[in-house]
Amino acid sequence: MNASIPSGKVHSGGCHCGEVRYEVHGRLHDTKICHCKLCRKLHGHVSSYARVEKDALHLIREEGLRWYRLSDQSDRGFCKECGSPLFWRPVRSQEVAITPGTLDGASGISTSAQMFCKDKGDYYPIDPAIPAYDGDDEA
Repeated sequence: MNASIPSGKVHSGGCHCGEVRYEVHGRLHDTKICHCKLCRKLHGHVSSYARVEKDALHLIREEGLRWYRLSDQSDRGFCKECGSPLFWRPVRSQEVAITPGTLDGASGISTSAQMFCKDKGDYYPIDPAIPAYDGDDEA
């Protein structure tokens, strides 16, 4: 994993309408793309998430933030006003993940893996330049 972002770097981001704003103080991991059916349903296409430590994520404005309990294992955070998907968090974990497209500027990260490629939609190809896994890449 390319942890190319120095731990002292602060990244800001938020939803489309501005009802949710956040900052990440610390390490921003490279993003991973997920091709599973659930992510495609929730995002309208593939999803992409970059992990951060929970205590590195600071909500600056959270009036629009809503959490959706997806299962007993994870929650999805989104803006109730504009619908922007923002966060994914596993239950009982010290990490949360952000959707890197919601960052305000250049992130300095790259895409390290594609997961659940066996479940991908039939309307797009898998990028051969990015390592691809049929399930979770950490399995």
